[in-house]
Amino acid sequence: MLDKKDHENMLKLDSCYKLVQQSSAKGGIRAVDIAEKLNISKSTVHDRLNSLQFAGKVYSDQGLWKATTGEQTIKPLEKEIVIELPLPEKKFPDIARLAVFIDYMKDMGATGVAKMAETIMEKYNETRTIKIKGKNVDDLDLEKIAVMIQQANEKSSKVNVKRLLKKFKP
Repeated sequence: MLDKKDHENMLKLDSCYKLVQQSSAKGGIRAVDIAEKLNISKSTVHDRLNSLQFAGKVYSDQGLWKATTGEQTIKPLEKEIVIELPLPEKKFPDIARLAVFIDYMKDMGATGVAKMAETIMEKYNETRTIKIKGKNVDDLDLEKIAVMIQQANEKSSKVNVKRLLKKFKP
């Protein structure tokens, strides 16, 4: 339920929107002109126009504000959830060996081999990370997230770091 202040703000936005709507057929209206007609500051007009633009009601075209046509909806913000899974205990030795191997190759001047091993490390770490991106990530089902975690665990446990390292031994 709207309180009195919210209602007043809605009325103020509406008066600004009506001016933009009326002027759209004539090519639009400048923020300065809206400020004059509503007897408010230019910064206040810009605040209101930005709110209306965010709601998909108006847009600016070379300094002239116009009403949008078609269905007016608030644009949902995209969000991203990143879940980084811990390293399984049985993989600690393999990852430690890989890190030592990378350092050794760098010390030996074999930067190409070190770079390839770093790529392996990055790919392995990618299997330990779950990224969920979208407009409704807040509505995700916890069971689906649990399944994603289980799939990531299975995928990363299949990576054989020892076998990959053998390919790079000098």
